[in-house]
Amino acid sequence: MKSLWTLLLLVLLVSCNDELKEQQVAFDNLKQQSMEAHDVIMPKMGDLMDLSNQLSQKMDSTNADVIMSKKSELQKAHDDMMIWMRDYSEKFPYDYKLPNDAVAIEKQLDVLKEEYEEIEE
Repeated sequence: MKSLWTLLLLVLLVSCNDELKEQQVAFDNLKQQSMEAHDVIMPKMGDLMDLSNQLSQKMDSTNADVIMSKKSELQKAHDDMMIWMRDYSEKFPYDYKLPNDAVAIEKQLDVLKEEYEEIEE
């Protein structure tokens, strides 16, 4: 009977460990996807400011409202990226280590999903 309980405990521990590993892999994959999205967007940040400057040069009394609106959209896109990077780095610093607890990882995975959705926007 004692060996049956031992075997049952071992099976339970192994299944919990598998779940933990699956969560860690899911977290790592989503983190990589987030960084890939960042790496696609980041080089374009300079383009936003270049476009804004070009719009400024084309502004005259007949198109000022439209130009200012477009410049505002460009600035918002730039600001949104800067905010995302700051928030992301605060939540997941460069040396971030995942906890070894399935519940804690699940919470962090939820936070990362939100960050990923934001960078995709």
